[in-house]
Amino acid sequence: MRIKNFDLDDFGCFRRARLQNVDDGLTVIAGPQRAGKTTFMQAVRHLGYGIPRSNGLPPPTDRYELTADVIVDGAEYELALTGYGNPTLTPVNGAPDRTLPEVFGNLGPAQYQQLYTISLDELQRLPTSLDDDASLSAILLGAAYGEVLKIPQIEQRFKDQAKDIGGKHGRAVYNLKGPSNMIQSGVNAREAAMAQVDEHERKQAARDDVDSRIEELDEEITELATEETRLSTVLTEYAEFETLQELNLELEQADLAKVDAFPEDQLDRARQLKNQLVEEQEKLRAAQNEFARQASVENPEAYRDRLLDAMAKIRAYNREITGWRERVQSVQEQQSDFADTRRALRSQALDLQPRWDDESVLDHVREVETDLFSRDTVRSITHSCEELQSEVNEVKRNLAEKTARLEQLEQEIESAPDSSSEGSHTVRDQLPIAAGGTLVALIVGSAVGVVAGAIPGVVVTLLIALVVGAYAASRLEFDSLEVEGVAVETLRADKRSVAADVEGLRSRKADLEADYSTEAEQLDSLREQLGLSDDTSPAAVREFYTDISSLQGDLVTLEGDIEALDEKEEALRSDLGAAAETMSELGYLDANDIDPLEDAKTLFAIVERAESDLALATDVRTAQGAVTGHADELRNLLTEWRDAPDLTNADAATIVRTADQFLERGERVTELGDARAERDEIRRRLLRRLTTPAIEPAFEPYRESDDDDDWALAAFERVLEAHTDSEAIEERLDEIDQATERLEEERGECVERRVELTNELEGLASDEDVREAHATIEAGRRRLEPLVEDYATSRIAKYLLNKLHERFIDRTTGPLLDEASEIFSRITDNNYTAVDSTNEFENLDFESVLANGQTQRTAELSRATTEQLFLAIRLARIRRHESSLPVLLDDSMTNFDPAHHVRTLQAISELADTNQVFLLTCHPEFLERVETHTDSAQYWCLDDGQFDGPYAEPAEPCQLLEPSEL
Repeated sequence: MRIKNFDLDDFGCFRRARLQNVDDGLTVIAGPQRAGKTTFMQAVRHLGYGIPRSNGLPPPTDRYELTADVIVDGAEYELALTGYGNPTLTPVNGAPDRTLPEVFGNLGPAQYQQLYTISLDELQRLPTSLDDDASLSAILLGAAYGEVLKIPQIEQRFKDQAKDIGGKHGRAVYNLKGPSNMIQSGVNAREAAMAQVDEHERKQAARDDVDSRIEELDEEITELATEETRLSTVLTEYAEFETLQELNLELEQADLAKVDAFPEDQLDRARQLKNQLVEEQEKLRAAQNEFARQASVENPEAYRDRLLDAMAKIRAYNREITGWRERVQSVQEQQSDFADTRRALRSQALDLQPRWDDESVLDHVREVETDLFSRDTVRSITHSCEELQSEVNEVKRNLAEKTARLEQLEQEIESAPDSSSEGSHTVRDQLPIAAGGTLVALIVGSAVGVVAGAIPGVVVTLLIALVVGAYAASRLEFDSLEVEGVAVETLRADKRSVAADVEGLRSRKADLEADYSTEAEQLDSLREQLGLSDDTSPAAVREFYTDISSLQGDLVTLEGDIEALDEKEEALRSDLGAAAETMSELGYLDANDIDPLEDAKTLFAIVERAESDLALATDVRTAQGAVTGHADELRNLLTEWRDAPDLTNADAATIVRTADQFLERGERVTELGDARAERDEIRRRLLRRLTTPAIEPAFEPYRESDDDDDWALAAFERVLEAHTDSEAIEERLDEIDQATERLEEERGECVERRVELTNELEGLASDEDVREAHATIEAGRRRLEPLVEDYATSRIAKYLLNKLHERFIDRTTGPLLDEASEIFSRITDNNYTAVDSTNEFENLDFESVLANGQTQRTAELSRATTEQLFLAIRLARIRRHESSLPVLLDDSMTNFDPAHHVRTLQAISELADTNQVFLLTCHPEFLERVETHTDSAQYWCLDDGQFDGPYAEPAEPCQLLEPSEL
């Protein structure tokens, strides 16, 4: 089993963490302290067994939720675990049904944890993580050993029973002491009483004959025991030896030179490339079919080529479509705005000059020559005319008023009576008096001022002036003519003033009328140029000029905008025309039948369709490239196969067929390689077992040469050839058992006969002494026999149980410890050459054999060496397990020095050929050693419960593990 994808949606610090496309071999997960590595290992430990309550695991946020896609013998399954429920295994894509125990090789949770999820705790002699109910012996040596642990206990009970009866060696001690002493005293008495020499010699000869027969029987029993050992060994190893012969026969029929020359290391790559090529061919066919379906043309390939040739243009057009749409919309909006503006300008023109024709009103606006006069000139002419006209009217009005007044004054003066007398004093007549009086006042006042001071002088001056003034006023007399109460002189004065005003107004009127005439000529010319009637007022002329000038400006602006819009239209039509031409070349439309600008929507839809077709065409070309690439790569790989045909110009289908032949041959080569490895392993195992001290002597009689290292196998075969089959061997063993039983029975009888003869020899003394001696011996014998029988039974039971235990240990731990020895020797660079058990399996311990032959118990090893020992044992146990399960090592090599680190990595890298291996670490130097000393690895980063990867190189994980700078 291997993990392909692993989703940790809710487990401890993990929230929706993902491991995708995990490599089959070596995977390194690097993360700083507390990143979640140990939690990840706990998740894997419980994935296939469920999570018990109150187990000290980190709690979930809501409920535990783990999901993994696992591959078992090439079939895919979904392994899910939710909350505290049981995990479920669901087949995917038609995979055969399997149970979880089958997937996990019938291992229990403690076995899987101790063997496959290895932290520093698992590499201790007594792991603290081991449950009380689990036996480390049963885990490391196999589950069946749990029951065998009871054998030493039973053996000890028999040993204790025998010791209580007769001590360690069955001498006259403990319970045997009394009866043995009694028998000994009887024997002594009997021997002392023997007197008859002749009878004694005859009895002695008879006893010697019995002794000789006992020796012969012992030899026969020994020979039978040797044959039994030999045949039992042959029977025990019969199946394995038969397998060895079958493998030899199979390998003899094979051409091993071709097997060795076959590039077996390329099988996985060839299988991968072939599957990828087939997959890419399927993708290519699907892409071609999809393109043909959507394109709906007679010749899809030619059409696809045209699309690919025009790829740059089509993609450029699609990038421009948004801008083109905006430009088309802008042109249409501007056209609409300009039409509205034109209508508004026509309405304004008609408001200015209703006489103009509605259709050509804007032409009339253009024809008005406003540029002949500047705005200031128009303003000056119209304002001057208005002001002169106003002044002329004002002068005429004043002149009329003054003329009427003058006529009135003339009439009044003419109507007054004649008044030629001049007897009255006028003001003019009194002026000399007033002047003289004033002069006198000043002179007198000055004199008084000189004499009396300034103030008196001023006062005197004012008094004199007042007196003189009063006198002059008193002399005035108004005796002139009057008209309606107004003196004629006054009227004459008014007449003269009014006459002067009239004359001035007439002169002013003439000047103004001359000026107005000049300005009026300019105004008339302006009216004529503007197309206005002669009676148009200056203000109206001025207003018309302002409005028509503004209207002309707006019209010029509009026409400029229209011209610019026309240029934009032409540019846009040109751009769209190029796209239309390309679409026409691709067969979507006829460029002569559409206006690119007017039919822009249709053109855009066609361009977008071309983009869609191009995407499918690109998919086809990409798939073709992938097919070609994988075919070339597979072709290059197959050239390493000597029996491959010439694939220089072969198509993909031929390459796939050749790859199938290569893989089929590879499977056979792999089978032969496995058969050869299995043969060598069986051969080595048989040789080791046949040459053990307990078995080797049994085959010595069949040994032909002392120089042959494999003599034991040849001897084994000769023994086997001497018998028809295993049933014949079993029958012979039965015969041996029966013969041994008969010989032992005869030996027992001989022993009894020897005892009788011995007794008779002892009884040759006096009858009374002999009777007494025999009575003593008989009493002791009666007491001794049951004790001896119990002692012998216990000793024999102990011996048999010990042999049974040793045989089981040899069969169980031998292959395991052989592989563990090989791994431990490599890791320690041959400083230790072997690992052996101490048979203390209830309190499991091992002995490590140094290069000089000395042994060390686990307690005598350093901490790192102890961890290397238990790691080697676990790796050996994993190798021998029938199921390939993922292996996790959580910084298990922390205490190793660099050299041991490298050698251990090499052993783990070899394990990755058969098992998926995860290495969890927080040490950047470990990543560097993995990259340097392993063939390949996949790298992941783990930080704060989230994975990042995968990476083909350790640069990114190293950066994660480097200490950050403050």
